[in-house]
Amino acid sequence: ASSGSQKSGTLGNCSVVIDNTNTSSSLNGDGEFIIDFDCTGNYTVNLYPESGSPTVDMYFANIFGDSEFLNFTQTDVYGGYLGTVGIPATSPYVIAVGALTSKPIDIITSKSFIDLGKIAYFSSRGPTRDGRIKPDITAPGYYVLSALAGTSNYITKAGTSMASPVVAGIVAQLLEVNSNLDVFQVKDILSKTALSDSYTFTLPNYTYGYGKVSITPSTFNLFPATSPSNPQTTSASSGGASSGGGGGCSMLQYTDLTFILLSLLTVIILRKLNRRFA
Repeated sequence: ASSGSQKSGTLGNCSVVIDNTNTSSSLNGDGEFIIDFDCTGNYTVNLYPESGSPTVDMYFANIFGDSEFLNFTQTDVYGGYLGTVGIPATSPYVIAVGALTSKPIDIITSKSFIDLGKIAYFSSRGPTRDGRIKPDITAPGYYVLSALAGTSNYITKAGTSMASPVVAGIVAQLLEVNSNLDVFQVKDILSKTALSDSYTFTLPNYTYGYGKVSITPSTFNLFPATSPSNPQTTSASSGGASSGGGGGCSMLQYTDLTFILLSLLTVIILRKLNRRFA
């Protein structure tokens, strides 16, 4: 299909639809095309430019859910595929959250997990197309026990959609203390307080980002943060966050008693739930 057009047809045992209408994405100005094919057997897909020497990133996804989202870059040491993080998580203005294995056993299905604290197999990996670190942080997401809406029951769910609310709640508490924080200052706080262990290896990286999320009341007794990490220039090969982009953060100069009390209350509630349902 030529630029700006859509084309469909058959090729061997395949029914193929090519959508090449999005020639300039509103997010980054790059072109994007989608190839939808329904085939039987094994096939090799090759891409050849009509002109010039463009750079093309190609991803495969099985819409029937019986195989994982794949691309053709190297795999990481946990069996995941690098470069699978997608829109909108790729934006430098978005906090992308990866999912950790957070319970040793699913109390509903009795399924056990031996890799407690390890990155979830389904959690998308970085880098972005321009080489930036993603995810930014990781949080519990496989499995998470919570209340089932509309009932008095509990349910377990898995996904980065379970991990993201954990970080969203932490960010909400940070903004409760200082509503003037921008996204880069929030990222800076999350990255500096994140945890590392035997699973994370050297941080930051494209699997765990800057580590496992960890915010405690003592965070607010820290000295003012230095210049936040610039997401446009930070990469795993740099060995750390580069300086610049956003200026210093003054929100850590004082302690907010309300935040501390709420944090302690949250910890107490979570511990009670863990003892009840672990």
